[in-house]
Amino acid sequence: MYITISPQKIGPAFSSSVADFVDYLEKENTDRLPEAQEYFFNQTQEKITRDQVIKEIDGNTAKLKTTEPRYYSLTINPSQKELQHIKNDPEKLKVYTREVMKDYAASFNREINGRPVQVSDIKYYAKIEFSRTFKERDKEVRENAPYNNKIAQLKNELRKVQRGEILGHPLNIRKEILSLQREAPHKIEGKLIDEGTPKQGNQTHLHLIVSRKDQSNTVSLSPGSKYKASEVSLHGKIVKRGFDRDRFFEKAEKTFDQKFNYKRNFVEQYNARKTYLQSPQKYYSMILKLPTNERKVAMGILNTGVSKIPDARIRFAVKQFQKAIELGLKSSSIGY
Repeated sequence: MYITISPQKIGPAFSSSVADFVDYLEKENTDRLPEAQEYFFNQTQEKITRDQVIKEIDGNTAKLKTTEPRYYSLTINPSQKELQHIKNDPEKLKVYTREVMKDYAASFNREINGRPVQVSDIKYYAKIEFSRTFKERDKEVRENAPYNNKIAQLKNELRKVQRGEILGHPLNIRKEILSLQREAPHKIEGKLIDEGTPKQGNQTHLHLIVSRKDQSNTVSLSPGSKYKASEVSLHGKIVKRGFDRDRFFEKAEKTFDQKFNYKRNFVEQYNARKTYLQSPQKYYSMILKLPTNERKVAMGILNTGVSKIPDARIRFAVKQFQKAIELGLKSSSIGY
C-alpha cells in the first residue's frame, strides 16, 4: 500500500479554487455515458457531483491566508498484489477508504471541543480511478527518451525526404528506425513506452480531496504540519498540535491487512521501506533472515517494484542480493 499526502499548489500560476483539480479527476468520465460515470463519495454519501465538490471545498476556507493550502490531496495506491487479493473490487476499496479516513482523523494530535479529532470532523471527497499512464518521471519513459527522440527526428527527416525537401535514402532511414525500436529497453506489446502510454494490469487507485478546515469551517487541520505530534505552551495553556504521518501510514497498512485478511510480506511494509532509506545494508540483512518461502516472495516483489523502493538502486541491489542468497544457500546458513 502506497499513500501520499500533498498540499494544494499555491502561487500566481495556480488557481485558488479546487475546480481545476476536480476537472482533472473527471478525465476518465470524458468518454463515458452518464450512467457509466464515476462519481465522488465521502464518509456517508455516494454519487456526489463535480459541482458539489467544488462548492463544498471552495466554501470551506474561513480565515485561511492566501499562502496556506485550502485543501490537501491524498492518493491511495494499492499494489497489484493487493488489488488481486481483493479481486480489484471497487466497493471494497470504498470501504477501505472510509476506514483509512478514520485512521487519518486519529493521527491528528489535536482536540475539537475538548475531544480528539474524529472522522466526522473531516470534510473530504474521494474518487476511484481505474487506469494509469506513464509519466515523464517514470523510469521507463526516462530510459526510452533517447530512442523516442531519435525516432521522432528520423520520422521527420523521412517525411522531408518523401516531400523532396532534402536528399536521403528512405529505406536506410526506415532501417535505422526499426533498429532503434528493437534496441529500446521498454516496450508494451512491441510498442515503445512513452509519456501517456497506458500501464498494464490492475491500476485501480483513489484520489481524495481533503479540506484544510474541518466540517464546521472553524478548525484548521493540516496533515502537512511540521510538528509531528507534540504539545506547546501558548498564552499559558498547553496546546496539542501536529499530525503523525508515520502513525497514519502504519495504521492504514494494518487496516487493509485486518479488513481483508491480507498476509503482508516484509518488503511490502511501510517500516521496511523506512529501514531501506535509513540503512540499505540493514534492510537486506533483514530479508536474508526471513524464512525461505517468505524470502522468495520478497525477491519476487522487489523485482516487480511493488515495494516502492527507488528504481535507481533496485536493479543493482537485487543482483547483489541474489548473489548473496546463492552463497548463503550453498553454505546452508539461510532460511530455516
